[in-house]
Amino acid sequence: MPTNFLKTVLIFSFLFSISSRILGQPATLVVTDTIKKIEFRDQLTLVSRTQAIRSSQVVAAISGQVARINASEGTKVKRGAPLVTIGQATIQAMFDAKKAEANQAKAQSEAAAREFERTKGLHAQDLISESIVDSDSATAIVALERYHQLTAEKKQLAIALKNCIIRAPFSGHTGRQLVDVGEWVNPGTPVFELIDPSAIKVTVDLPERYFGQLEVGSEVMVTASNDPGKSRTGRVTGISPSANASTHTFPVFVTVDNKDGLLGGGMLVKATLSLNKKFTSLAVSKDAIVRKGLQTMVYTIEDGKAVMLPVVTSSTNEDMIAIEGARLKEGMAVVVRGNERIFPGSPVRVQGESSNSNHSN
Repeated sequence: MPTNFLKTVLIFSFLFSISSRILGQPATLVVTDTIKKIEFRDQLTLVSRTQAIRSSQVVAAISGQVARINASEGTKVKRGAPLVTIGQATIQAMFDAKKAEANQAKAQSEAAAREFERTKGLHAQDLISESIVDSDSATAIVALERYHQLTAEKKQLAIALKNCIIRAPFSGHTGRQLVDVGEWVNPGTPVFELIDPSAIKVTVDLPERYFGQLEVGSEVMVTASNDPGKSRTGRVTGISPSANASTHTFPVFVTVDNKDGLLGGGMLVKATLSLNKKFTSLAVSKDAIVRKGLQTMVYTIEDGKAVMLPVVTSSTNEDMIAIEGARLKEGMAVVVRGNERIFPGSPVRVQGESSNSNHSN
């Protein structure tokens, strides 16, 4: 009995508090817009997983021992940033030796060319035999070819020396570090994961009964669990014509901008696809929708007070959303700004109207 009495007291106290707030508070300034009737597409919401638009394992291009790890895991890097350094001493020594050989071969080639020109002049004066000219010509050709060969070998070593520093092939974020200092790597050995999350790819499994009802380029609204109140707009970039044999679904590929980096790879998201079938419905600006728990509503105004109208939402069209509900009609004014500060019965004043005018429907 005391418990029931206490509950009754609390309920009356709460109701008195609400009544006092309604009677005592000044009118809240709001902005309204009208309910419109517009065309929508049927929409289908499916759960999918995300993946970065680009993700790769960066590999070594040469053999050698890891001398230094230049990047940390999970950090942002720009294209060309060093990730891992392979020991350079041996290749540097080979490059220096080859460079010296190439310089020497160049000098020998130039000397042989000069000698050939000299013998040609003497032969023109009938001072030496043609066989000497032929011999000097062959010597000059061999010397030049040796110089070209050594120059090519020097370039190969220069490339190997450059490849001692393994750099990011594109801007993004590092993932797992796959090698450590002292380990031996060969060409093709993965050293770092690199992810570009600037855009996200979502692969949606479209049930076969909807195949043919979706177009490349159509809009997709993507919502993630880490930010359920915000939907991102993506586009269908491809539709596979081949169904999965076990699930009888067709892969649909969606790309979503992710410049703010709030979407990660492997996240579960809801992807709302816009199908080809169209319908006409009452609609309001998305700003008019108020969600409290499981309830979805809009506010209209009657006799200067806020009136809550429960609604059921469905398809979206840019910043408009289709709604259904009792008492809704085209042209009715609904609150689109300030609705987060009001509740049923709150006194309100519409921006742009005089304080003593009533907005009623």
